Amino acid sequence: MVRLSLCNQSSFCSENELVTIIPSFNYDNKVPLISSPDQTDIGPFQAGLPTVVPLWIAKTLYQRKLAQIELPEWLASEQKLVEILQEERESGLLTNQLPFYYYEIARSLNFCVPKQTQVVLQDVVALRSDKLRQHFHELSRTDLQEQPLMKDDEEQPYELPMVSVTGIASHEINKVGPFLQRAFSDYGFLTKRAIDEGMNKASAGRSGSTSRDEDLGKQSQSQESSRKVSMVRSRLRRFRS
Repeated sequence: MVRLSLCNQSSFCSENELVTIIPSFNYDNKVPLISSPDQTDIGPFQAGLPTVVPLWIAKTLYQRKLAQIELPEWLASEQKLVEILQEERESGLLTNQLPFYYYEIARSLNFCVPKQTQVVLQDVVALRSDKLRQHFHELSRTDLQEQPLMKDDEEQPYELPMVSVTGIASHEINKVGPFLQRAFSDYGFLTKRAIDEGMNKASAGRSGSTSRDEDLGKQSQSQESSRKVSMVRSRLRRFRS
């Protein structure tokens, strides 16, 4: 079975985003679609008149010299991207002026985006990535360090912190998602280990002495667990840095 990476999945999904084209042909009928969630058909087409189609159709018609693509407003103007870049610099939050698939759309339309606009867009992407790294760095210093290892009610399962980032885009989710999943998985392991150790100590205190075989077994498990803890903490330190 073929498995697509998150980046490939995002690129595929972004192909259904709607863009405006200027066709150079006439076609009086509508064309039904089964792959686009936003509309069921496209057309009719009249030469010289703008019409809206999914991105993948726009690229196909452009490659066959049957249409010109009108860039989205946020990508058509270098000045607009400069304004977005300035907003990113001044605000601690990610701007919501960019669509969810902005990076994938820009890559797909790279052939008709002016060079200087591409440079500004790269600055926007880099700045947003830096802001996300800083955000998750602060998260790792608070939620992954200062959260209590156990709730007051020990019978309730411990809940890992929830990450909420306003304005995050598909490209950025794909970049930080795998690292966050691993970090929270490691933190969950450390949390569970601390809870288990507390319960084992309480149980040992109630039951009194244990046999030598049981002690050796627990010692072996403890050594293996300690090695894993060292690996996990090392990964968390790399995540925070």
